[in-house]
Amino acid sequence: MLVKRVWIEPEPEVAFDPYSDSADVLVEMEDNRIWQAHFVTLDYLRQEMELSLDVARAHKRALAATPFLALETPHVVIEDLFQDTVEDVVDNLMVLGVFESVFEQFAGESERPASVGV
Repeated sequence: MLVKRVWIEPEPEVAFDPYSDSADVLVEMEDNRIWQAHFVTLDYLRQEMELSLDVARAHKRALAATPFLALETPHVVIEDLFQDTVEDVVDNLMVLGVFESVFEQFAGESERPASVGV
């Protein structure tokens, strides 16, 4: 499987900071299949943990004031979300043979992201 292109889709509602945000990363292979994974920075994870601590403090009788983060889906933790860095990580995942354990393939055209041109 060879990579045709890689692009980063940050949340559209917020200003994007490649050092402290998260984004979906889409990879199109030479066979035109699209794969998706969620990438997060270390700073993003720290921010999310602080939010959980703030929530716990607001509900001090019900929750222990402990920062934590429970991730339900696979995430790729990365230093920054610049294009070159993301492409290098995708290449490394391919070489290591773990790409398909992190990325999920879109099942069909009906699930193809709107931003992906045909």
